[in-house]
Amino acid sequence: MMPTVPGQELLGHPYAPVQVLCPVWPAGQRILPAPSGPASLPPAALALSDGEVDFLWWFIQGSIMDADVRARLNAHWGMCARHALGFFCVEAAFRPHLIHGSAILYNELMRRADHLLGGHGLYSVAPASVARHRLRPSGPCHMCGLGYGPGSAGNAPPERLAHGRDLANARAFADESRDGWRPYVCGQCAGNGSDVLCRPHLIAAMEHDGATVLRHHGATVSRISGHLGRFEHAFRWDSRGTDSAEDRGALIAAIGWCGGWGEILPTLASR
Repeated sequence: MMPTVPGQELLGHPYAPVQVLCPVWPAGQRILPAPSGPASLPPAALALSDGEVDFLWWFIQGSIMDADVRARLNAHWGMCARHALGFFCVEAAFRPHLIHGSAILYNELMRRADHLLGGHGLYSVAPASVARHRLRPSGPCHMCGLGYGPGSAGNAPPERLAHGRDLANARAFADESRDGWRPYVCGQCAGNGSDVLCRPHLIAAMEHDGATVLRHHGATVSRISGHLGRFEHAFRWDSRGTDSAEDRGALIAAIGWCGGWGEILPTLASR
Protein backbone atom coordinates (compact mmCIF):
# COMPACT_ATOMS: atom_id res chain seq x y z
CA MET A 1 0.00 0.00 0.00
CA MET A 2 1.38 3.42 -0.96
CA PRO A 3 2.25 5.90 1.81
CA THR A 4 -0.39 8.52 2.53
CA VAL A 5 -0.39 12.21 3.35
CA PRO A 6 -3.79 13.84 3.87
CA GLY A 7 -4.90 15.35 0.57
CA GLN A 8 -1.68 14.21 -1.20
CA GLU A 9 -1.97 10.44 -1.11
CA LEU A 10 -0.05 9.66 -4.31
CA LEU A 11 2.04 12.76 -4.82
CA GLY A 12 5.62 11.88 -5.67
CA HIS A 13 4.88 8.52 -7.27
CA PRO A 14 5.29 7.77 -10.96
CA TYR A 15 1.57 7.44 -11.63
CA ALA A 16 0.43 10.26 -9.40
CA PRO A 17 -1.78 13.09 -10.63
CA VAL A 18 0.07 16.39 -10.89
CA GLN A 19 -0.44 18.63 -7.89
CA VAL A 20 1.20 21.94 -7.09
CA LEU A 21 2.86 22.48 -3.74
CA CYS A 22 2.81 25.93 -2.19
CA PRO A 23 6.41 27.11 -1.65
CA VAL A 24 6.14 27.11 2.15
CA TRP A 25 9.19 26.09 4.10
CA PRO A 26 8.28 23.47 6.74
CA ALA A 27 8.79 24.56 10.31
CA GLY A 28 11.93 23.19 11.86
CA GLN A 29 13.63 22.24 8.58
CA ARG A 30 17.37 22.78 8.85
CA ILE A 31 20.08 22.90 6.20
CA LEU A 32 23.03 23.67 8.44
CA PRO A 33 23.92 21.44 11.39
CA ALA A 34 22.97 22.60 14.85
CA PRO A 35 25.74 24.33 16.83
CA SER A 36 27.70 22.04 19.05
CA GLY A 37 28.98 22.77 22.52
CA PRO A 38 30.28 21.13 25.66
CA ALA A 39 26.76 20.05 26.67
CA SER A 40 25.78 18.71 23.22
CA LEU A 41 25.13 15.02 22.81
CA PRO A 42 27.00 13.17 20.04
CA PRO A 43 24.97 13.23 16.81
CA ALA A 44 23.02 10.04 16.25
CA ALA A 45 23.01 7.90 13.13
CA LEU A 46 20.07 8.27 10.77
CA ALA A 47 16.88 6.58 12.03
CA LEU A 48 14.08 6.89 9.50
CA SER A 49 10.45 6.86 10.60
CA ASP A 50 7.93 4.33 9.31
CA GLY A 51 6.46 6.96 7.02
CA GLU A 52 9.84 7.95 5.59
CA VAL A 53 10.82 4.35 4.81
CA ASP A 54 7.38 3.68 3.33
CA PHE A 55 7.55 6.76 1.10
CA LEU A 56 11.12 6.12 -0.03
CA TRP A 57 10.36 2.50 -0.90
CA TRP A 58 7.77 3.74 -3.37
CA PHE A 59 9.96 6.68 -4.41
CA ILE A 60 12.81 4.45 -5.60
CA GLN A 61 10.42 2.66 -7.95
CA GLY A 62 10.83 5.54 -10.41
CA SER A 63 9.33 8.73 -8.99
CA ILE A 64 12.52 10.60 -9.82
CA MET A 65 11.62 10.33 -13.51
CA ASP A 66 8.39 12.30 -12.97
CA ALA A 67 8.96 15.79 -14.39
CA ASP A 68 7.07 17.59 -11.62
CA VAL A 69 8.96 15.71 -8.89
CA ARG A 70 12.28 16.36 -10.60
CA ALA A 71 11.51 20.08 -10.79
CA ARG A 72 10.95 20.22 -7.03
CA LEU A 73 14.15 18.26 -6.39
CA ASN A 74 16.09 20.64 -8.61
CA ALA A 75 14.59 23.66 -6.88
CA HIS A 76 15.94 22.49 -3.51
CA TRP A 77 19.28 21.17 -4.82
CA GLY A 78 18.12 17.62 -4.02
CA MET A 79 16.51 16.92 -0.67
CA CYS A 80 17.36 18.19 2.79
CA ALA A 81 20.33 16.55 4.53
CA ARG A 82 18.14 13.98 6.30
CA HIS A 83 16.06 12.91 3.34
CA ALA A 84 18.94 12.97 0.84
CA LEU A 85 20.80 10.49 3.02
CA GLY A 86 17.59 8.52 3.54
CA PHE A 87 17.07 8.27 -0.23
CA PHE A 88 20.59 6.89 -0.66
CA CYS A 89 20.38 4.49 2.30
CA VAL A 90 16.98 3.05 1.37
CA GLU A 91 18.05 2.60 -2.23
CA ALA A 92 21.23 0.88 -1.07
CA ALA A 93 19.26 -1.33 1.33
CA PHE A 94 16.94 -2.67 -1.37
CA ARG A 95 19.24 -2.40 -4.41
CA PRO A 96 22.89 -2.44 -3.33
CA HIS A 97 24.13 -2.95 -6.89
CA LEU A 98 21.74 -0.46 -8.51
CA ILE A 99 21.90 2.80 -6.57
CA HIS A 100 20.81 4.53 -9.73
CA GLY A 101 18.12 7.01 -8.67
CA SER A 102 20.47 8.90 -6.35
CA ALA A 103 23.22 8.78 -8.98
CA ILE A 104 20.96 10.24 -11.69
CA LEU A 105 19.70 13.08 -9.49
CA TYR A 106 23.01 14.12 -7.96
CA ASN A 107 24.94 13.77 -11.21
CA GLU A 108 22.52 16.25 -12.74
CA LEU A 109 22.86 18.61 -9.77
CA MET A 110 26.68 18.49 -9.77
CA ARG A 111 26.80 19.18 -13.50
CA ARG A 112 24.65 22.22 -12.81
CA ALA A 113 26.94 23.29 -9.96
CA ASP A 114 30.03 22.82 -12.13
CA HIS A 115 28.50 24.99 -14.84
CA LEU A 116 27.68 27.64 -12.25
CA LEU A 117 30.91 27.70 -10.24
CA GLY A 118 33.15 27.06 -13.23
CA GLY A 119 32.02 30.26 -14.91
CA HIS A 120 30.66 28.59 -18.03
CA GLY A 121 28.41 30.39 -20.49
CA LEU A 122 26.85 33.57 -19.15
CA TYR A 123 28.31 32.89 -15.71
CA SER A 124 31.76 33.77 -17.10
CA VAL A 125 30.76 37.45 -17.07
CA ALA A 126 28.16 37.46 -14.29
CA PRO A 127 29.13 38.81 -10.84
CA ALA A 128 29.64 36.35 -8.01
CA SER A 129 26.42 37.55 -6.41
CA VAL A 130 24.49 35.95 -9.28
CA ALA A 131 26.13 32.58 -8.65
CA ARG A 132 25.44 32.94 -4.92
CA HIS A 133 21.78 33.59 -5.64
CA ARG A 134 21.52 30.57 -7.95
CA LEU A 135 23.08 28.34 -5.30
CA ARG A 136 20.22 29.08 -2.94
CA PRO A 137 17.24 26.71 -2.90
CA SER A 138 14.07 28.11 -4.44
CA GLY A 139 11.67 25.61 -2.88
CA PRO A 140 11.31 23.23 0.07
CA CYS A 141 12.66 19.70 0.37
CA HIS A 142 10.29 17.41 -1.52
CA MET A 143 9.69 15.07 1.42
CA CYS A 144 9.54 17.81 4.06
CA GLY A 145 7.01 19.62 1.90
CA LEU A 146 4.82 16.52 1.95
CA GLY A 147 5.00 16.38 5.74
CA TYR A 148 7.43 13.49 6.19
CA GLY A 149 9.75 13.59 9.18
CA PRO A 150 11.04 11.66 12.21
CA GLY A 151 7.53 11.09 13.55
CA SER A 152 5.73 10.10 10.34
CA ALA A 153 3.56 6.99 10.45
CA GLY A 154 3.57 4.48 7.61
CA ASN A 155 1.58 1.56 6.25
CA ALA A 156 4.39 -0.72 5.12
CA PRO A 157 4.82 -4.31 6.34
CA PRO A 158 7.24 -4.66 9.28
CA GLU A 159 9.69 -6.65 7.14
CA ARG A 160 9.94 -3.83 4.60
CA LEU A 161 10.43 -1.24 7.33
CA ALA A 162 13.24 -3.24 8.92
CA HIS A 163 14.87 -3.82 5.55
CA GLY A 164 14.67 -0.14 4.63
CA ARG A 165 16.27 0.93 7.92
CA ASP A 166 19.17 -1.48 7.54
CA LEU A 167 22.29 0.66 7.01
CA ALA A 168 24.66 -2.23 6.29
CA ASN A 169 24.74 -1.80 2.51
CA ALA A 170 25.06 1.98 2.69
CA ARG A 171 27.92 1.71 5.17
CA ALA A 172 29.68 -0.93 3.08
CA PHE A 173 29.39 1.32 0.02
CA ALA A 174 30.81 4.25 2.02
CA ASP A 175 33.67 2.17 3.42
CA GLU A 176 34.67 0.81 0.02
CA SER A 177 34.57 4.22 -1.63
CA ARG A 178 35.86 6.45 1.17
CA ASP A 179 38.77 7.76 -0.93
CA GLY A 180 36.16 9.25 -3.24
CA TRP A 181 34.31 11.29 -0.62
CA ARG A 182 36.54 11.85 2.41
CA PRO A 183 38.55 14.68 0.74
CA TYR A 184 35.33 16.62 0.12
CA VAL A 185 33.88 16.65 3.64
CA CYS A 186 32.96 20.22 4.60
CA GLY A 187 35.25 21.58 7.29
CA GLN A 188 32.42 23.60 8.83
CA CYS A 189 30.13 20.57 9.08
CA ALA A 190 32.91 18.35 10.45
CA GLY A 191 34.48 21.04 12.64
CA ASN A 192 37.96 19.95 11.57
CA GLY A 193 39.35 23.20 10.17
CA SER A 194 39.34 22.08 6.55
CA ASP A 195 38.71 24.83 4.00
CA VAL A 196 36.42 22.58 1.93
CA LEU A 197 32.82 23.79 2.05
CA CYS A 198 29.42 22.27 1.25
CA ARG A 199 26.91 24.31 -0.74
CA PRO A 200 25.07 25.77 2.31
CA HIS A 201 28.32 26.91 3.92
CA LEU A 202 29.67 28.09 0.57
CA ILE A 203 26.69 30.43 0.25
CA ALA A 204 27.55 31.95 3.63
CA ALA A 205 31.26 32.28 2.75
CA MET A 206 30.47 34.05 -0.53
CA GLU A 207 28.84 36.92 1.35
CA HIS A 208 32.26 38.45 2.02
CA ASP A 209 34.43 37.66 -1.02
CA GLY A 210 32.37 35.78 -3.53
CA ALA A 211 34.77 35.88 -6.48
CA THR A 212 37.70 34.43 -4.51
CA VAL A 213 35.54 31.74 -2.92
CA LEU A 214 34.16 30.73 -6.32
CA ARG A 215 37.63 30.32 -7.81
CA HIS A 216 38.77 28.24 -4.87
CA HIS A 217 35.79 25.90 -4.76
CA GLY A 218 35.02 25.59 -8.45
CA ALA A 219 37.76 22.97 -8.93
CA THR A 220 36.37 20.87 -6.06
CA VAL A 221 32.90 20.80 -7.58
CA SER A 222 34.35 19.98 -11.00
CA ARG A 223 36.22 16.95 -9.63
CA ILE A 224 33.14 15.60 -7.85
CA SER A 225 31.07 16.13 -10.99
CA GLY A 226 33.59 14.34 -13.20
CA HIS A 227 33.83 11.28 -10.98
CA LEU A 228 30.08 11.07 -10.42
CA GLY A 229 29.46 11.32 -14.15
CA ARG A 230 31.64 8.26 -14.69
CA PHE A 231 29.79 6.36 -11.96
CA GLU A 232 26.40 7.18 -13.43
CA HIS A 233 27.62 6.28 -16.94
CA ALA A 234 28.79 2.88 -15.68
CA PHE A 235 25.17 1.81 -15.16
CA ARG A 236 24.91 1.45 -18.93
CA TRP A 237 25.41 -2.10 -20.12
CA ASP A 238 28.20 -1.23 -22.55
CA SER A 239 30.07 0.69 -19.81
CA ARG A 240 29.61 -1.73 -16.92
CA GLY A 241 32.67 -2.14 -14.75
CA THR A 242 34.32 1.09 -15.93
CA ASP A 243 33.81 2.99 -12.66
CA SER A 244 36.36 3.15 -9.83
CA ALA A 245 35.91 3.31 -6.06
CA GLU A 246 36.68 7.02 -6.30
CA ASP A 247 33.90 7.44 -8.87
CA ARG A 248 31.43 5.65 -6.59
CA GLY A 249 32.49 7.74 -3.61
CA ALA A 250 31.62 10.87 -5.57
CA LEU A 251 27.94 10.04 -5.02
CA ILE A 252 28.34 10.50 -1.26
CA ALA A 253 30.50 13.58 -1.89
CA ALA A 254 27.74 15.07 -4.05
CA ILE A 255 25.02 14.36 -1.49
CA GLY A 256 27.18 16.00 1.18
CA TRP A 257 28.05 18.98 -1.00
CA CYS A 258 24.45 19.68 -1.97
CA GLY A 259 22.81 19.31 1.45
CA GLY A 260 25.57 19.35 4.06
CA TRP A 261 27.35 16.60 5.98
CA GLY A 262 25.53 16.81 9.31
CA GLU A 263 23.60 13.57 8.75
CA ILE A 264 26.18 11.69 6.69
CA LEU A 265 29.11 11.83 9.12
CA PRO A 266 27.44 10.27 12.19
CA THR A 267 25.73 7.66 9.99
CA LEU A 268 28.44 6.58 7.55
CA ALA A 269 31.74 7.84 8.95
CA SER A 270 31.66 7.29 12.74
CA ARG A 271 32.47 3.59 12.80
